Amino acid sequence: MSLNIENLIVGYGARKVIANMNLPEIPSGSLVAVIGPNAVGKSTLLKAISGMVSCTGKVDFNQQDLTTLDHHQRVRHVGYLPQTLPQATSLVAYELVYSACRAVSKHTNVEQLELSIERVFGLLGIESLALRKLAEMSGGQRQMVGLAQVLVRRPKLLLLDEPTSALDLHWQLNVLQAIRAEVSSEQAIALVASHDLNLSLRFCDFLIILGPKGLLGVGRPQDVLTPDALRAAYGIEGRVEQCSKGYPVVLVDSACEVTL
Repeated sequence: MSLNIENLIVGYGARKVIANMNLPEIPSGSLVAVIGPNAVGKSTLLKAISGMVSCTGKVDFNQQDLTTLDHHQRVRHVGYLPQTLPQATSLVAYELVYSACRAVSKHTNVEQLELSIERVFGLLGIESLALRKLAEMSGGQRQMVGLAQVLVRRPKLLLLDEPTSALDLHWQLNVLQAIRAEVSSEQAIALVASHDLNLSLRFCDFLIILGPKGLLGVGRPQDVLTPDALRAAYGIEGRVEQCSKGYPVVLVDSACEVTL
């Protein structure tokens, strides 16, 4: 199983956000960070792969071109988490995750579904939220419930748009550890749009770096997140070094002059 993208073009009206993007084959078991500054197409890339926005080109996953599938066929393979948080409703978390899964597959065995929900709540460490109403939760807690909605179906392709944006440091680490474990155990592929370069370096197998002029690099973090890439993507002078425990960290020296 692998993901391969060829000649992907995505736009809104006459404005092209992604133009002729080609990505090398991403193998199963890979956690991939999609990084770059605001408004360079990170969310758009995930939406295009998920089918949320129209595109041209080829998105080959498990020897199927996802662009040729209708919505119901695509959701069997793909789990998409948007940036927007689940609505603060009177439903409890368990009900929301249960109904989301049933909406995709009405023929799922109830006992099997209940076991899957229990597994995912345990994986994310949110068992205490199961019977809490979403209207009584913080934004970060609702974000965790939204992620549970995606993971409960065990999709082989995860598209997660800033899944840690509303979380504190403990839960950021917890979520990345959970996604890392899920990708490894299911031999899935996860693309995670992120602004956190250090979490991306620590947990991800590959980086897709987008800049104002398009795709800047794809590959192993230590190979592609160079001072030149940081300058081209973010307009900063910086470098990647190792901390005392051996983890790679981005150190920023100064901001470059950029034209808005």
